[in-house]
Amino acid sequence: MHLKLFIFFIVYSSIHLICSSTLPSPELHMKYGGEALNALQRLLAFFESDVDDLNLDGVYGLRISQGQLNALHDILTSTSNDKQHLTDKNNHIQSLSIQIERISNKSLVAIARDATAYLQRFILVASKPFMIDYEVREIDDNLIEHGERISDFNEEESDVCFAELLGSSNRPNSTQCFVSQTCWNMMTSSLSKDYRLTHQLLWFLIAKNIGCIDNRPVSNLANKNFKSLEDRYCSNIYQDAKINFNNNDNQDLFLEEVLLCSILGYEEFLRLDWFSTILSWQDEESGCYNRASESMESYVKTKRHLLIEQEMNNGCLSHKSGLASGVLATYARAFLQ
Repeated sequence: MHLKLFIFFIVYSSIHLICSSTLPSPELHMKYGGEALNALQRLLAFFESDVDDLNLDGVYGLRISQGQLNALHDILTSTSNDKQHLTDKNNHIQSLSIQIERISNKSLVAIARDATAYLQRFILVASKPFMIDYEVREIDDNLIEHGERISDFNEEESDVCFAELLGSSNRPNSTQCFVSQTCWNMMTSSLSKDYRLTHQLLWFLIAKNIGCIDNRPVSNLANKNFKSLEDRYCSNIYQDAKINFNNNDNQDLFLEEVLLCSILGYEEFLRLDWFSTILSWQDEESGCYNRASESMESYVKTKRHLLIEQEMNNGCLSHKSGLASGVLATYARAFLQ
């Protein structure tokens, strides 16, 4: 069903909506949710037109978007929530998820031609929707770290730790969820910022996604400590994101900051002023996200490293656009669930 018809339907439907101090009043949820889906629809149309230039980190952003869409579709079609009257009965949201599946699979074929070994290292998180538990949570100002914070980030060392976690490292008898002391120290070190900090959080999100977190009652203390790390990371990421946004320092990093914490349930990241600005960054003609709206220097152009940029047609950026797809889907979920 055409998106405008979908919006028309939800405007005249009764709907149970999430309210918080960050998200808008219920009567505006449907309007903004429709805007988020419309922007995502345009972005996916661009990706489909240039599948061969979409790199691995772009695909990963799409998989996060797909996970958010699937979660929203499940909520809207659930029979267990008697307060929920809005449904995706025409499967518009599901069709966007199917489109992401098609785009991702085609892109992975192209990536495999250029970097088969590297793709196999990260195939576990690139081959399926990225699902993560959503629990409304709040940042804690008491967890903000003071002192000189470190932004130095070694992509190669980070890749090794991700591969180690995924069980795809070069280590003999590599198994999923194995964590060396070196990688544990790297991913839990304090006073981090920028990509160093977001990658620390991402490492834990992937650990949770692939089942490395022990959810047995006997492990409640460990899981509580794990959540405290997420609280620490996102409280500090929020401070960084506010500065980044105000200064327009790095839109790619800002999108990553918003995405990784919002999918966990930290709704402070789902600010309306941020949403409006993120929509304004979308290229009107192509529907993608490029560097035209910012003054940041060009990223390294490569298809080999997770979370490194690749330029696509019309100056569009793979990683930035992939992150944007996840952010737009997360906003849509928050507004419409």
